[in-house]
Amino acid sequence: MAVVTQSEKQNLAVQTTNLLFNGSFEEGPNPGASLRLNPESTAIMGWTVKGNAIDYVGTYWQSSNGSRSLDLNGAGAGGIEQKFSTTPGETYVVTFDMAGDPVGGPQIKQMRVTAAGQGTNFSFNVSGRSTNNMGWQTNTWVFTATSTQTTLRFSSLNQGGGSSGPALDNVSVVSAG
Repeated sequence: MAVVTQSEKQNLAVQTTNLLFNGSFEEGPNPGASLRLNPESTAIMGWTVKGNAIDYVGTYWQSSNGSRSLDLNGAGAGGIEQKFSTTPGETYVVTFDMAGDPVGGPQIKQMRVTAAGQGTNFSFNVSGRSTNNMGWQTNTWVFTATSTQTTLRFSSLNQGGGSSGPALDNVSVVSAG
Protein backbone atom coordinates (compact mmCIF):
# COMPACT_ATOMS: atom_id res chain seq x y z
CA MET A 1 0.00 0.00 0.00
CA ALA A 2 1.41 3.38 -1.02
CA VAL A 3 1.65 6.12 1.58
CA VAL A 4 0.43 9.55 0.46
CA THR A 5 2.36 12.43 2.00
CA GLN A 6 0.70 15.61 3.24
CA SER A 7 2.26 17.50 0.31
CA GLU A 8 0.77 15.00 -2.17
CA LYS A 9 -2.64 15.33 -0.46
CA GLN A 10 -2.45 19.12 -0.84
CA ASN A 11 -1.53 18.76 -4.53
CA LEU A 12 -4.49 16.43 -5.09
CA ALA A 13 -6.80 18.89 -3.35
CA VAL A 14 -5.54 21.71 -5.59
CA GLN A 15 -5.95 19.59 -8.72
CA THR A 16 -9.58 18.78 -7.93
CA THR A 17 -10.63 22.31 -6.92
CA ASN A 18 -13.00 23.89 -9.42
CA LEU A 19 -11.26 26.96 -10.84
CA LEU A 20 -14.60 28.44 -11.90
CA PHE A 21 -17.01 30.38 -9.75
CA ASN A 22 -20.68 29.38 -9.72
CA GLY A 23 -20.33 26.41 -12.10
CA SER A 24 -23.91 25.28 -11.45
CA PHE A 25 -25.33 28.77 -11.92
CA GLU A 26 -26.95 28.80 -8.46
CA GLU A 27 -25.76 32.36 -7.65
CA GLY A 28 -27.92 34.90 -9.44
CA PRO A 29 -31.43 36.31 -9.51
CA ASN A 30 -34.34 33.95 -8.97
CA PRO A 31 -35.22 32.87 -12.53
CA GLY A 32 -38.65 31.47 -11.59
CA ALA A 33 -39.46 29.04 -14.40
CA SER A 34 -37.06 30.79 -16.78
CA LEU A 35 -35.53 34.24 -17.12
CA ARG A 36 -34.24 35.72 -20.39
CA LEU A 37 -30.78 37.28 -20.04
CA ASN A 38 -29.57 39.61 -22.77
CA PRO A 39 -26.05 39.80 -24.26
CA GLU A 40 -23.40 41.16 -21.87
CA SER A 41 -25.59 40.41 -18.84
CA THR A 42 -23.61 39.50 -15.71
CA ALA A 43 -26.70 38.59 -13.65
CA ILE A 44 -25.40 35.04 -13.15
CA MET A 45 -22.47 35.68 -10.81
CA GLY A 46 -19.10 34.97 -12.44
CA TRP A 47 -20.51 34.62 -15.97
CA THR A 48 -21.14 36.96 -18.91
CA VAL A 49 -23.76 36.30 -21.60
CA LYS A 50 -22.32 36.39 -25.15
CA GLY A 51 -23.83 36.27 -28.64
CA ASN A 52 -27.62 36.34 -28.38
CA ALA A 53 -29.77 36.12 -25.26
CA ILE A 54 -29.88 32.94 -23.17
CA ASP A 55 -32.51 31.54 -20.80
CA TYR A 56 -31.59 31.18 -17.13
CA VAL A 57 -33.71 28.17 -16.18
CA GLY A 58 -35.20 27.54 -12.74
CA THR A 59 -38.30 25.36 -12.45
CA TYR A 60 -39.03 24.97 -16.19
CA TRP A 61 -37.06 21.72 -16.32
CA GLN A 62 -35.02 19.41 -14.12
CA SER A 63 -31.44 20.69 -13.65
CA SER A 64 -28.56 18.23 -13.41
CA ASN A 65 -27.04 19.82 -10.28
CA GLY A 66 -28.79 22.19 -7.90
CA SER A 67 -31.92 23.99 -9.03
CA ARG A 68 -30.71 26.14 -11.94
CA SER A 69 -29.26 25.59 -15.42
CA LEU A 70 -29.08 27.32 -18.81
CA ASP A 71 -30.66 27.12 -22.25
CA LEU A 72 -28.06 28.65 -24.54
CA ASN A 73 -30.78 29.66 -27.04
CA GLY A 74 -32.83 32.41 -25.44
CA ALA A 75 -33.41 34.22 -28.72
CA GLY A 76 -31.14 32.57 -31.25
CA ALA A 77 -27.70 31.11 -30.61
CA GLY A 78 -26.29 32.57 -27.39
CA GLY A 79 -23.49 31.70 -25.07
CA ILE A 80 -21.85 32.28 -21.73
CA GLU A 81 -18.24 32.76 -20.64
CA GLN A 82 -16.02 33.12 -17.59
CA LYS A 83 -12.37 34.20 -17.23
CA PHE A 84 -10.15 32.41 -14.69
CA SER A 85 -6.49 32.12 -13.72
CA THR A 86 -4.32 29.54 -15.47
CA THR A 87 -0.66 28.63 -15.87
CA PRO A 88 0.71 28.80 -19.44
CA GLY A 89 1.56 25.32 -20.75
CA GLU A 90 -0.55 23.57 -18.11
CA THR A 91 -3.36 21.22 -19.12
CA TYR A 92 -6.88 21.68 -17.74
CA VAL A 93 -9.92 19.40 -17.73
CA VAL A 94 -13.35 20.92 -18.38
CA THR A 95 -16.33 18.87 -17.23
CA PHE A 96 -19.95 19.86 -17.80
CA ASP A 97 -23.43 18.39 -18.06
CA MET A 98 -25.31 18.80 -21.32
CA ALA A 99 -28.90 18.16 -22.36
CA GLY A 100 -31.27 20.09 -24.60
CA ASP A 101 -34.58 21.90 -24.48
CA PRO A 102 -36.94 19.03 -25.38
CA VAL A 103 -39.91 21.26 -26.22
CA GLY A 104 -38.77 22.76 -29.54
CA GLY A 105 -36.66 21.75 -32.52
CA PRO A 106 -34.19 20.88 -33.73
CA GLN A 107 -33.89 17.36 -32.32
CA ILE A 108 -30.09 17.58 -32.15
CA LYS A 109 -28.82 20.37 -29.88
CA GLN A 110 -25.23 21.46 -30.47
CA MET A 111 -22.77 23.61 -28.56
CA ARG A 112 -19.14 24.61 -28.91
CA VAL A 113 -16.72 24.83 -25.99
CA THR A 114 -13.64 27.05 -26.39
CA ALA A 115 -10.67 28.12 -24.29
CA ALA A 116 -7.14 29.33 -25.07
CA GLY A 117 -7.74 29.30 -28.84
CA GLN A 118 -8.85 25.66 -28.76
CA GLY A 119 -12.34 24.25 -29.03
CA THR A 120 -14.60 21.35 -29.81
CA ASN A 121 -18.27 20.70 -30.51
CA PHE A 122 -20.73 18.61 -28.50
CA SER A 123 -24.23 17.44 -29.39
CA PHE A 124 -27.26 16.02 -27.58
CA ASN A 125 -30.30 14.25 -29.03
CA VAL A 126 -33.53 15.27 -27.26
CA SER A 127 -35.58 12.43 -28.76
CA GLY A 128 -37.66 10.80 -26.01
CA ARG A 129 -36.74 13.50 -23.47
CA SER A 130 -39.04 15.79 -21.47
CA THR A 131 -38.69 18.63 -18.99
CA ASN A 132 -39.02 16.02 -16.22
CA ASN A 133 -36.52 13.62 -17.84
CA MET A 134 -33.78 15.71 -19.42
CA GLY A 135 -31.26 12.87 -19.75
CA TRP A 136 -28.27 15.01 -18.74
CA GLN A 137 -24.93 13.67 -20.01
CA THR A 138 -21.55 14.51 -18.53
CA ASN A 139 -18.92 15.62 -21.07
CA THR A 140 -15.20 16.20 -20.65
CA TRP A 141 -12.81 18.30 -22.71
CA VAL A 142 -9.12 19.09 -22.22
CA PHE A 143 -7.20 22.22 -23.22
CA THR A 144 -3.72 23.65 -22.65
CA ALA A 145 -3.46 27.17 -21.26
CA THR A 146 -1.51 29.76 -23.25
CA SER A 147 -1.79 32.66 -20.77
CA THR A 148 -2.19 33.47 -17.09
CA GLN A 149 -5.88 34.25 -17.74
CA THR A 150 -8.12 32.00 -19.83
CA THR A 151 -11.71 32.56 -20.94
CA LEU A 152 -13.92 29.47 -21.09
CA ARG A 153 -16.90 29.91 -23.40
CA PHE A 154 -19.94 27.76 -24.17
CA SER A 155 -21.80 28.75 -27.36
CA SER A 156 -24.93 27.35 -28.95
CA LEU A 157 -24.50 26.18 -32.53
CA ASN A 158 -28.28 25.96 -33.08
CA GLN A 159 -29.00 28.85 -35.43
CA GLY A 160 -32.31 30.01 -36.78
CA GLY A 161 -33.57 32.29 -34.04
CA GLY A 162 -35.34 29.60 -32.02
CA SER A 163 -35.39 29.52 -28.25
CA SER A 164 -34.91 25.76 -27.81
CA GLY A 165 -31.20 25.10 -27.60
CA PRO A 166 -28.54 23.12 -25.79
CA ALA A 167 -28.84 23.00 -22.00
CA LEU A 168 -25.82 23.46 -19.72
CA ASP A 169 -25.18 22.80 -16.03
CA ASN A 170 -22.55 21.67 -13.52
CA VAL A 171 -19.45 23.20 -15.16
CA SER A 172 -16.00 22.70 -13.66
CA VAL A 173 -12.38 23.24 -14.66
CA VAL A 174 -9.55 21.52 -12.81
CA SER A 175 -5.83 21.34 -13.43
CA ALA A 176 -4.74 18.04 -14.95
CA GLY A 177 -1.58 18.46 -12.86
